Amino acid sequence: MQLTSNILNNRNGFERTPSFFCEIPLCVTPAQARRLNVRLKAARQVYNACLGEAFKRARLLKERRVYRKACQLPRGEARTAAFGTARQSVAFTDAALQRYAVRLRQRAFQAHLDVHVAQKLASRAFKAVDAWLLGQRGRPRFKGRRQMDAVEGKSNHAGIRWRGGAVEWKGLVLPAIMDLRDPVVAHALGSSP
Repeated sequence: MQLTSNILNNRNGFERTPSFFCEIPLCVTPAQARRLNVRLKAARQVYNACLGEAFKRARLLKERRVYRKACQLPRGEARTAAFGTARQSVAFTDAALQRYAVRLRQRAFQAHLDVHVAQKLASRAFKAVDAWLLGQRGRPRFKGRRQMDAVEGKSNHAGIRWRGGAVEWKGLVLPAIMDLRDPVVAHALGSSP
């Protein structure tokens, strides 16, 4: 079991509440494992498609004259507004990429992924390319086979849910193997998201 606790600072310097991860093993039958692998493969394909689309839109953004002029402006509200206009002109926004992922899901992966997971994958790809574009991170890489091992929904109330000691995801119920007497697990399950 992995437990990580940290206090994060946001852009304004205010402290957020402590957060942590608690990995709980699941009891999975071979049939459930196959269904889960198919869903993870579909998630990888959606992520890679969204990442490719984000790279394409970032390239179009860099070619725009408005973007190049915005890069030359001094830092401030005018520069931020110019960047926002340039991003809107090529649809390089989180919402636009989420719409792309939902359309992709409706055409090819409707049986395997729900809308919230597809949107979260698109947000993940957008944030990676946006950080690269801003010079904060290196170039994001496409996921290869067996590299997509974690997916998440937007909240615990839709998509992938934790209910009654099991993970529920679009008809697939995976019971957890846990000791409720363990104080770490008890604290994790007692914490509200």
